[in-house]
Amino acid sequence: MTRAPNDMDEHNDNKAAALTWRPLIVFDGYRAVVATLLFVGFLVGTIGAPDGVIHPADPLSFTLVAAAYLAVALLLLGCAARRTPPFLVQVVFGVLVDIGAIAALIHTLGSQESGLGILMISAVAGGSLLGGVRLGAFFAASGTIALFAVHTLALLSGQAGAEGFTQAALLGIGIFATSLSAALLARRARESEALAAERGVDVANLQALNAHIVQRLETGVIALDRDDHIRFANRTASPLTGAVGDGQSPRLDERSAALATVVDDWRNRRSDSANTPIMIEGEEFMPRILPLEPEGRGGSLIFLENLTEMRAQVQQAKLAAMGRLTASIAHEVRNPLGAMMQAAQLLEETDNLAQGERRMLDIILKQGRRLNETVENVLQLSRRAPADREPVELHTWAKTVAEEWRAQQGPKYADMALTIDAEPAEAPFDSTHLRQVLENLLRNAVDHGGDPPQVRIATGYDARGAAYLEVADNGPGIDAEIREHLFEPFATSRRDGTGLGLYLARELCEASRARIELVDATHGACFRITFARTQDEQQGATG
Repeated sequence: MTRAPNDMDEHNDNKAAALTWRPLIVFDGYRAVVATLLFVGFLVGTIGAPDGVIHPADPLSFTLVAAAYLAVALLLLGCAARRTPPFLVQVVFGVLVDIGAIAALIHTLGSQESGLGILMISAVAGGSLLGGVRLGAFFAASGTIALFAVHTLALLSGQAGAEGFTQAALLGIGIFATSLSAALLARRARESEALAAERGVDVANLQALNAHIVQRLETGVIALDRDDHIRFANRTASPLTGAVGDGQSPRLDERSAALATVVDDWRNRRSDSANTPIMIEGEEFMPRILPLEPEGRGGSLIFLENLTEMRAQVQQAKLAAMGRLTASIAHEVRNPLGAMMQAAQLLEETDNLAQGERRMLDIILKQGRRLNETVENVLQLSRRAPADREPVELHTWAKTVAEEWRAQQGPKYADMALTIDAEPAEAPFDSTHLRQVLENLLRNAVDHGGDPPQVRIATGYDARGAAYLEVADNGPGIDAEIREHLFEPFATSRRDGTGLGLYLARELCEASRARIELVDATHGACFRITFARTQDEQQGATG
């Protein structure tokens, strides 16, 4: 599998280049220092120091060679710093210059016993480290040949005897041994470096993969340091934490005081708050905190399970299951019920029914209609399409729907007093589903309201900026024993009620990430629908 080049590859290439050129710069620096010491040592021996460091047999030649060697060494150091010409060209040229200059200096000194032959070993060793085994062998052979050539010239000029070849041979053996050792050491170092670079790429890829996975987790993940600064937050947690990274590490209490309190309680072991649901930005979360160091003295990792969203998903699964159940209900109950109701209606048209018989027939028709309403409500749950949320102008929409609903009821609700206290507000919701919810709440308000019933509809924004819609009546309110089960299926305080209206309303609300609840009111009952904030929806989509 091929992988396209990226910034990581470019970074690794630059790093490898730096590791290659840096040793060459050091080697060229060493060459410049040696050339400087040779030149300065000769000058010290020439200017007022008869016992100076260096006493060449040919001072003029030594001066010219040393000066030229120093100039070339400084030039090579500048070329290495500029990385031009190519690396190998500089290595080969530099080492050959070293061999030639050291051989020439040994010749001008008139003796191989000067100790400059050691410089030949260091020059060849440096070239072998930089050039590898083959170039190292070439440099060693060149150095050895240069030493034999210098001794041959000395022998021909009568400055040395034949025994000098033994010394040259031993020095040549040392050069070859040092070159081979240096080349093998360099090869092993390069292999280790390549292996380390490969492991580095693997680690970087693994880190990128882990970051990719964590960012796409449905669970919110927040990493804190020991001072509760946010070091990392994935996409799910970003609406809560805001921007993190690129030098930004805000404190947790600046972004969520509720979550900061939970972390503080957990760290101080004052409570088991880490297993207690909390409300954050209008949604319920279950925080789970893990220490990054023993006993929680270092940083910590927070996992946030969005219980509100989980319930919405569970509700969707429950609705799917109920859809399968209602298919059976439609076949097993509705068809026999329809036949029974039709037979009862035909029997009602009979003229010779006794009074008692007609009363029993009314009971059958009334209870049949009630059972049919229950079946219709259950079938409505199974037929409901997925929520198609769109922005709804609550203040104008609620007024229009309420007036239309009252007009459709006819004289039955003619004495209903409808008050609309609507402030401008907008919320994302499926308008068809919201109409069903509002009509259900209006029907409950009239049925349970006073005499005459008074219904109030209010819209606006709460303290945290979430839109809401309220429906209140002037009735006696909801009994305490039914409040806990108010939104469960078949929970009702009316003898002729089905108990599915508020259950259906809750299902429709949760499908659109809204929440319906019974809130405290001075008189009567007040139901409030709190909608998801539009900006939260946008952040979740782009995060």
